[in-house]
Amino acid sequence: MKITHQYKNTKIQKEIDKGIGLVLGNDLGDYFYLTDEEETRYQGFFCADGENYKNELTAYKIIDRINIFDDSEITEIKNSFFEVERKYENGLSEKYFMPSGYNSLCLKTSRKVRAEIILDIRRPYDSRQMGRFYDVKIKKDCVLVKFTKRRDWQEDGLGDKKEFTLYLAIKTDRDDYQKIGEFFSKYYKRDDSRNSYPCDRFVYKALEINFRSAVFSVSKTSKGAIEEAEKIFRNFEKLRKKEKESVNKKLQPLKISDKEIKMSCLCAQNSVRTMMVENNNKKGVYAGLPWFFQFWNRDEAVSLLQIYKLNKKLAEEIILSQLEIALENGQVPKQRFYNSSDNILQSADALGWLADRTLKIFNKYKVSNDFKEKVVRKFEKVSSNLIQKRSSDDFAVSYKNETWMDSLERGEIKIEIQACRLKIYDFLYRITGNDQYKILREELKNKVREKFYVGEILLDSLGDKTIRPNIFLVAYLYPKLLNKEEWEKCFDKILPKLYLEWGGISSVDKTSDKFVKQDTGENSASYHNGNSWYWINNLTTLVLYRLNAHKYSDYINAIMEASTNEILYGGICGHHSEVSSAEKQTSSGCGAQLWSSAMYLEVFDEVMGDN
Repeated sequence: MKITHQYKNTKIQKEIDKGIGLVLGNDLGDYFYLTDEEETRYQGFFCADGENYKNELTAYKIIDRINIFDDSEITEIKNSFFEVERKYENGLSEKYFMPSGYNSLCLKTSRKVRAEIILDIRRPYDSRQMGRFYDVKIKKDCVLVKFTKRRDWQEDGLGDKKEFTLYLAIKTDRDDYQKIGEFFSKYYKRDDSRNSYPCDRFVYKALEINFRSAVFSVSKTSKGAIEEAEKIFRNFEKLRKKEKESVNKKLQPLKISDKEIKMSCLCAQNSVRTMMVENNNKKGVYAGLPWFFQFWNRDEAVSLLQIYKLNKKLAEEIILSQLEIALENGQVPKQRFYNSSDNILQSADALGWLADRTLKIFNKYKVSNDFKEKVVRKFEKVSSNLIQKRSSDDFAVSYKNETWMDSLERGEIKIEIQACRLKIYDFLYRITGNDQYKILREELKNKVREKFYVGEILLDSLGDKTIRPNIFLVAYLYPKLLNKEEWEKCFDKILPKLYLEWGGISSVDKTSDKFVKQDTGENSASYHNGNSWYWINNLTTLVLYRLNAHKYSDYINAIMEASTNEILYGGICGHHSEVSSAEKQTSSGCGAQLWSSAMYLEVFDEVMGDN
């Protein structure tokens, strides 16, 4: 299969021996995931609702698959950034785009085709089978599908009660529709291989259509769905052109001769852009697609420099929003816009990353004094609460599920959380000039050196000598903890334990009995005990580059080559995956991960002097 990436007049192509997926998104938080032959229940067209009464952004899956009746094999996948395309052996092509500001998916083929429309309307994590009611009406100019989800005694034990109703309008250029209206069982091979269950489910074959151009629009009302579908269909090419111009304007090509790196950076920018959401008052950036469609404070904070470059206003709103939702203990919830009835998972490291990013933004960009004062005032309050309620003997304390390694039981005094606290003190001292923050910083720094720096390496947590890449996080967030010579000795000891020959960094020492060499999917055995995280790989490159680029050049080049290859030719075309197996490079976990792309871009921003 040929993979093509094209931005304006720049194009690269490569033949690969596997199928890969495609992802589109728009500013409302809607997204479309088109898979290869290995299907997943997370594929299809999803819409986001920012108008609900709860304090959360609600996503709904709408279309499972648009099955075009064609026996020809796919020969080419093309990423044009604003749209995606698949080409077939017999000359057929299908192009998809999603117009900004609309809950709609647009499809155009190179010739008239017949296709079946498979629906699976639900909340994405809802695997219930009962209480699903579809009403398909073929009208004069379009198809209208009314879907109602009701509770069911057999499944919920809560009685018969309506949960929600949605409408899907389908408008085509042929007005040739045949209602089918039947459920059938579907097997999802990719979910099975990832230990992600259920891997089969009854979905709804709604109808068959003949068309060349089609629009699929979603609304809470029948009128809204029909009117939007008709409006977009009338303005199909105009909206397509507008989307192309908008995306091309937002992306910033790197001034570099290497075409693959130039294109991979454009892809990474576009991936970050794809996950940006501004839906009513729900504004933020998804952690990943197709299944991390939430605003995770840690992931947003890590990615904030790239978000700022693409949308300054959104980045500033994220900074203030994260600080405003801080809890009484000074920490922030794991995500923003969560259902308040849920148990609140907390993030112990988000505010450390936020301090780092905010300091960099203050130093590099012109921000208003009013914004700066608000941020500092809120950070001072957070710092005070952290000192009082999340400290023990001056160390920062964190508990289960509160760090990025949330699948592990680690000690309460973790090394990277100390670096986060040091960064908060450092930020406040640099901005306010208040010597109290300098004293706090130096006292904590000295204690960390005394208790964690053992045998020329840093412990992962107090008393835990397990070698993990958290050491690189410390070197990134607070490099002054050790001097240059000490860092080099530390890295020279840990790199052989963590480095993977394909160009990755293991999440645990390869010689440890905890090490799992193959990705175990939703079974978390390998997640932080062997899996290689692309955001960590890219961050490690940056740390090594800053410390001694010449000495560590082989590591740097190998890691960035692996990341570049994964973005261009990996699991989802033009996006950076969450993790890889340790044994060999794979595109595993979430296919388009925000912080993977953001940290990849940060490497080249620094190496290229931010162009």
